[in-house]
Amino acid sequence: MIQITDKTQCCGCTACVSVCPQNCITMKPDDEGFCYPVVNPELCIGCDACEAVCPCRNRVSDPPQPLAMAARAKDDILRRFSSSGGLFSLLATDVLNRGGAVCGAVYDDEFEVRHAIVWDETGVELMRGAKYVQSDLGDTFRQIRDLVDNGTPVLFSGTPCQTAGLKRYLGADADRVLLVAIVCHGVPAPEIWRKNLRELGEVSDVRLRDKRQSWKHYATNYFVDGKELLRPVMDDPYMKGFLRDLYNRPSCTDCPAKTGGYADLTLGDFWGIEKILPELDDDKGTSVVLVQTEQGKQALAALADRVESKSVSFAQAVQYNPAVTTSAHDHPQRAEAMKRLQNEPLAVVVADYTKVSGVEKLKGFARRLLGRK
Repeated sequence: MIQITDKTQCCGCTACVSVCPQNCITMKPDDEGFCYPVVNPELCIGCDACEAVCPCRNRVSDPPQPLAMAARAKDDILRRFSSSGGLFSLLATDVLNRGGAVCGAVYDDEFEVRHAIVWDETGVELMRGAKYVQSDLGDTFRQIRDLVDNGTPVLFSGTPCQTAGLKRYLGADADRVLLVAIVCHGVPAPEIWRKNLRELGEVSDVRLRDKRQSWKHYATNYFVDGKELLRPVMDDPYMKGFLRDLYNRPSCTDCPAKTGGYADLTLGDFWGIEKILPELDDDKGTSVVLVQTEQGKQALAALADRVESKSVSFAQAVQYNPAVTTSAHDHPQRAEAMKRLQNEPLAVVVADYTKVSGVEKLKGFARRLLGRK
């Protein structure tokens, strides 16, 4: 019977809930909005299926190093509305064209982030763009199991830990789903996201990665009270706190899936592309692509006429993107900040805990001088 006594040892992937033959496990949110499994001991039969699928308790060590490349869609309009190079949308279109379904994160009417299963391009459009908050997976794992059992092609896109949970849940049938992980810095607390929205006002649209001015120096874009609120990412309190690891899920400091090789493909931003492959940099977005399985290789090959790509070494792929392999930092004042956030404005608290010291500024200057991120 799975019991969470250390929150760093649960990523909230829902694999345990999905696999339970007695339906005796439910996901319950804590004060930060992060969900954790709770077992009804009166229904539990002690089969330990929940323990067997948990990615935090069954970590993969030393997986094969993936093939790496830089890639971007030839369709500039598609890239405009994508976080980086538009590869996810192309992969999704191929699955839809084979009569399949795509599962990924969307905003609902209240701008809560949830995983949904869609069957058309309109649904895929809702999945484009970054959504920096942990999504609610609901019962999507079981829905995917039903689709797989019916022979339906499926693409699943999620964080590495969500992908790991789905793969462990599906077991031998995991190779019947195209598993696409996103490079993940960490997942912020849902309650802080809600607080951010409340403090902004009447929000009618959100784009946390607005690339109109620049992909490398993107902005956040909220439509509040009928007006557009556009600001550089580090001027946005919510994003600043997230990028400084102020309110990530506790397990993000010890991610069970960073280098576990669970996905067929891993997609993210190819930070540093201007130094490594300047010919693929137009500041509109270029993806780093890690190919981890033969299925991933074939899926990518099917896009050959719609993308520009070039192989790189794994070391080049991660040189300016530590989030590929490195867990989020454990902010030393996280607990104190989270307590204050219950009653104080987000901007005030974030400002107090994200100040950059003179030494850090000097180190940053040195890195830029040496051409490092």
